[in-house]
Amino acid sequence: MNTDFIILHGAAGTGKSTLSKRLHEHLTSPYFEFGWIPEFRSLNPSIQITQKEEEQLAFENLMLVVKNYNQHGFKNIIITDLDDARIREIPIQFEGFNYIILTLYCDEDEVIRERIENRDNGNSYSDWEQSIQLNSLIRRRNKLPNEYRIHNASNDIEGALEVLLDHLGTHVPSRNSETQVSKDEFYSYIKDAPGS
Repeated sequence: MNTDFIILHGAAGTGKSTLSKRLHEHLTSPYFEFGWIPEFRSLNPSIQITQKEEEQLAFENLMLVVKNYNQHGFKNIIITDLDDARIREIPIQFEGFNYIILTLYCDEDEVIRERIENRDNGNSYSDWEQSIQLNSLIRRRNKLPNEYRIHNASNDIEGALEVLLDHLGTHVPSRNSETQVSKDEFYSYIKDAPGS
């Protein structure tokens, strides 16, 4: 396995935090959650910045950090907790790199609700209804280059880890030069796309 970047994606309750940590332990590679790159509140009255601008700055900082790790020879850099709209930017951000997007989903809404209501991983997110909506959107939207969808409804963490490792081991990177994916293309089968 000699992947530059592994993006583990999915709605809350699909197992991405748990599996990201297990993948990190297994590969002994760098691991970044988007929330670790802080957004901030500027106290300088001469600089006005919106929440959207803060999020953009945090995303740009994350991209700089992980690419810097890669420049220093690190491989299999795990990135998780990106918003689905940010996933659309991955082929642009990582053009010329060997990357893979492993998107977890669940067909059973009740599993997502139960996982969120009973989570004990320190994550305080509790809006299971929003997570179910995002999970549904992810299942219906178009896949990106180098994106695989993995159904993760069981609580078999080691079995799910094996599935991820199988994808990593058999992945052949797409070198599609058409990496720019418009929002309309990405969400072409969805009437109420985010931000539309």
